[in-house]
Amino acid sequence: MMQQLEQSQILKVRDVIFRACGLWFNESKLPILSNRINTRLKESGISDLGKYLLVIASEDDRSELSTLINLVTTNETYFYRSNSQMDSFRKIILPEITDKKVAQNNRNLNIWSAGCSTGEEPYTLAICVLETLKFHSIWDIEILATDISTEVLARAFQGIYSKRSVENLPEEYLQKYFTPSDGNYAIRESIKKYVEFEYSNLTDSYFQKDFDIIFCRNVMIYFRDETKADILNRFYDSLKDGGYLFLGPTEMIRGLTDGFKMITLKDSVAFQKVPR
Repeated sequence: MMQQLEQSQILKVRDVIFRACGLWFNESKLPILSNRINTRLKESGISDLGKYLLVIASEDDRSELSTLINLVTTNETYFYRSNSQMDSFRKIILPEITDKKVAQNNRNLNIWSAGCSTGEEPYTLAICVLETLKFHSIWDIEILATDISTEVLARAFQGIYSKRSVENLPEEYLQKYFTPSDGNYAIRESIKKYVEFEYSNLTDSYFQKDFDIIFCRNVMIYFRDETKADILNRFYDSLKDGGYLFLGPTEMIRGLTDGFKMITLKDSVAFQKVPR
């Protein structure tokens, strides 16, 4: 049975998490945070939240705080999520970028999946690239996939998914890019080889440069506006001129940065880097 946690102590846990990685739980998300804390208290065998606060606030051992962050950032995802965005990426943005590169005799394509969770998004991007790009074998394709949760990164690297995770994919893609495995589906090496998984805390990590496209969907909802603005400006610096940023379908950047213009696609939007 879950114990009733004091609001003041939940807020203290929230503040520890915020200081560590910038994730912010507003009033509407506090019940979720409370449930996750309760789950972790039961798992850790620490029944008193006051004692637990001392553990996660300790500078000597950050392992428990890392475990809690893994727990509170866990979210469900699946292949070809928000299919209108993926269709726009595959049919509009990707051909535009690669056609320009071909004209410049450039065969390098760099994509970043920030907040990749258990890997469905970056693997979906890789499938889209291979299905769209003619003669992809002569291209240097790199997809960086990052997350703050070491637990989901381990699962992503393993690349084994439930039937529910792949139900949005066409049957031909399942046969082409997956191998059945004990009732699940294992992503094949022909896709895995294009994706590199790394730990990244978006609030303090070094951002790599020269990306053509960045996906950061349904991640910014966990940050305050000032943190969002900082991350968006660093995304700006990481993108090539004219590069594109995809956010979650309901996420907007107005008032946070002047570095992007909104591009209306068929049934979705993207944000293109513009000169400042």
